[in-house]
Amino acid sequence: MEASTLTLEELGDVLEQFPVVYEHQQPKAVLVDIAVFKRLMFLLDNLLNRTSEPEDAVLAESPDLHRLVEWVQATAQPSPQWEQELDEL
Repeated sequence: MEASTLTLEELGDVLEQFPVVYEHQQPKAVLVDIAVFKRLMFLLDNLLNRTSEPEDAVLAESPDLHRLVEWVQATAQPSPQWEQELDEL
């Protein structure tokens, strides 16, 4: 999503945590200090340069995993309170 399409409500906590730069009454940029920037760059670098693990390939090729996925898709019913149950985990 482009920054220029964000509303003030969508910015939420960003407005409280970081200074926002506006252009024509539209939020365009967020100012962060160097420490925050370094943490963000570290996270982005890890996400963008993530290589698959050997275990990923083993699981992806596992016939047992494929059978389990097919069984779950055929038999599972979503819980009406799935969000609450997930939060409790």
